[in-house]
Amino acid sequence: MSADRPLVAPEPRRNADGTTSVLTRDAGIVRVTCPSWCFVEHGYRVPPAKAEITHRSEPVWALADTDEQGPTSLVEVSLVQWPYSDRDAVFLGVQTDDGFLEFGPAGARQVATALREHADHIDTMAAQLMNLRAGEDQ
Repeated sequence: MSADRPLVAPEPRRNADGTTSVLTRDAGIVRVTCPSWCFVEHGYRVPPAKAEITHRSEPVWALADTDEQGPTSLVEVSLVQWPYSDRDAVFLGVQTDDGFLEFGPAGARQVATALREHADHIDTMAAQLMNLRAGEDQ
């Protein structure tokens, strides 16, 4: 194999005991036991470091089905965990303009509060739109 081509990871192997065997670049074969909420198959394009093995729940999108745009995805959240890293706790993963960010329970509640406050602001703006379109408040 050429030194300039990355090693392609083999497909993960499902074991009879329900675990998955993943080839890592630093620890060889690792047998991964997934929590009930993990939906990933643990296939990686290149062999990950053991600490990069990731559990992730199925992403859930806040969706708006609008007359103007139809179904539109707004924000994605999922559970995420790196079980073999020094950050092995489960986090709420949120896809944002700043990238994919992870939050603990307190941060997750703060995100939920911010989204509720933003929804209230959007409702206020919707009322303003109605007034503007009716020719009021110009």
